[in-house]
Amino acid sequence: MVSTAIRETIGAALQQESETHQLSLRLTQRLPQLRNTLVLPEDEPVAALMTFIADYVESVPGCLRLVTTVSKRLGFYDYAAPFLHMAEDYFLQPPDELPDNGGLEALLDEAFLAHRLLEEVNDHHIRHLQRPLLPVDMTEANIIVHHLLGDEFATRLEQLVQFTASQLLQREYVWEKVRALPGGDDAATPLLSSSNLIGSPQQIRLRLAS
Repeated sequence: MVSTAIRETIGAALQQESETHQLSLRLTQRLPQLRNTLVLPEDEPVAALMTFIADYVESVPGCLRLVTTVSKRLGFYDYAAPFLHMAEDYFLQPPDELPDNGGLEALLDEAFLAHRLLEEVNDHHIRHLQRPLLPVDMTEANIIVHHLLGDEFATRLEQLVQFTASQLLQREYVWEKVRALPGGDDAATPLLSSSNLIGSPQQIRLRLAS
């Protein structure tokens, strides 16, 4: 099963991080910069970031399973399937644009691509149909990860996602079927959102510009 392979990949990366502390050391070095854009707890900010990152990465298999279940129940799985397969491929066959640095840091890149691809689908539907399609809203978490990746690299990944989404969203023969769906309150209600990741006692929030 694809979800099992993804979970095994995540488990191996978390185990490697627990042994090497590669990502936590990098975050420690970047703390002053990150505090300019993120509100972090005063006590153990790196530990809070690592918890957030682990939750963000580990949420991908469940997110894909959720979208699969809802899309089949509401009758638009044929439309959603290519996006789901692409999100899975980001983990199992990462694109050449990603650096081969391995470990949890690499999976953060791949999780960002997967979550942003699903966000792009919802954005498209909100623009055209005034409602989201998928029961997922990871917008705030995705912006936080954008800052963690660094603006230059994250922007390149955003462009890759937008190009991929634009190619898949042009399939009018299924787009017309989705447009004809009823309001879809079930799909529009986010069952997985950023608050699932950042609603813990150690909150990480975006720092609002003054």
